[in-house]
Amino acid sequence: MSDDILMKYLNCLMGIIKWFVLQTILILLLPYFLGKHLCIEFFVFVLLYTTLYSIFAEFIPRKYRVNWVLLPYLLYAIIVITTSFWKETISIGCYLLLPIYGALCVIAYKYTQKLYRKRKLTTCIYVVAIICLMKAIGVSLATHHHGTIESEKKEILARRNYLLEKLITSPENVLNEMPAIIGTQFQGEWALYSCSMLSAALTNIAHLYPETKDENNQYIDKLITIVMSYEMRYYDNMRWKEDPLETLDGDKSHISYISHLAWMICNYKATGGDKKYDSLLSTLCQTMNRRILASKALNLPTYPNEAIYIPDMLVAIVALNQYANMNNGKYKSTVQRWIQKAKTTWSDEETALLASFLQEDGTQYEDAPIKGSYAALNCYYLTLIDEAFAQQQYTKLKSLFWKNSFISGLKEYHDRKCYIGMDIDAGPIIFELSPSGTAFAAGSATFFNDTKVRKQILKTAEIAGHTLPWNGNKHYLLADVALVGEAIMLAMRTNYKN
Repeated sequence: MSDDILMKYLNCLMGIIKWFVLQTILILLLPYFLGKHLCIEFFVFVLLYTTLYSIFAEFIPRKYRVNWVLLPYLLYAIIVITTSFWKETISIGCYLLLPIYGALCVIAYKYTQKLYRKRKLTTCIYVVAIICLMKAIGVSLATHHHGTIESEKKEILARRNYLLEKLITSPENVLNEMPAIIGTQFQGEWALYSCSMLSAALTNIAHLYPETKDENNQYIDKLITIVMSYEMRYYDNMRWKEDPLETLDGDKSHISYISHLAWMICNYKATGGDKKYDSLLSTLCQTMNRRILASKALNLPTYPNEAIYIPDMLVAIVALNQYANMNNGKYKSTVQRWIQKAKTTWSDEETALLASFLQEDGTQYEDAPIKGSYAALNCYYLTLIDEAFAQQQYTKLKSLFWKNSFISGLKEYHDRKCYIGMDIDAGPIIFELSPSGTAFAAGSATFFNDTKVRKQILKTAEIAGHTLPWNGNKHYLLADVALVGEAIMLAMRTNYKN
């Protein structure tokens, strides 16, 4: 092979890579116009016409290109039409017009390149402005329908389907979806939380869209089976040095794991589930109630030798409250005692918000911060227990932690500046905003019909998370890093009052 031919092959290959990458980046930056078509086939066809035209540009002499410019397109169209015969899901209309998108990318690139040679700085500003404009248009298109149960139905179900694909699998695969860098304990916690929050979301969706009730109940059943697996409860076993399900007659806490499992079973029952878990649910709730009453201050630690985390305790109170509602008020007195103590003893004097942490004896730590992420999660759980108390907490939360700006959200701290930080529970704090706190606040905003705040939160989620449609499903790009965040947002945005 001559050097000239070899260079043509290399130039052709580099051209294919350059133009395919450029088109892919722009599609992912602004996927809403072509969103319902995004799938493997979509990118295969982008690569196909990019390859054909790259070969055309490199091997067809310049003097023939104008007359033969449609030749690559004809070959491309024949392949598209032929493929549609054996794959019915192929959208012929979309894919036949797709090369127009490629042509526009080439024209925009050539024009930008021409400007760049003349005015480098101006062109860089121009490109950045165009990207920001595309992002703004994308956010507007992705959020314009937010506001009603029916207008959001298609998106909610698409996000549900994405989470089902990720989580209705083997326990090992669920754990592998969690980032390994956070360690075994937090991988287990995030996996448990992902399943638990998806269970809550499925229950909400069953109430919002009754025709989905039976299938959602089956999905919750599968999630319960996953959470009960040895692999999923290993993180709790590791910390307590004993298995949480094999020691229900014991005295160690295990409150986080068994409370989430109990809550999921309550959701199974709430969506029409049979009696298969009744005996286990009864034992779980009896165990939680006994251990709570035997504790020093109606509270149990998540892990040995650590603080009491109020949000973790609230899951147990939610489960006991829902069990009481299904079983003639059994354990209701424990729920009421806990809530009364929360109102009178465990509320912060300065903010009137429920404390984030407690000491083992139930007293508050001196100078312990009220964290926005914990306070917002507390509010969400309280909507499932005591509406009046939840309303009072939500009002105070907004007055102290809500930051209204171009990117609105909940601050992680109300009494200090933290423009950049990192927290395993709150996530990366940027410009004071707490990703987890903002997401959890959507639960109360939805419940109390605070439409303005809810829309602002969903807009912020879109700006930061960036929705990607794929094979008819939708998810935030950040879900590829923290799947638990996707599950949380779906549970929060569907937390409408029944």
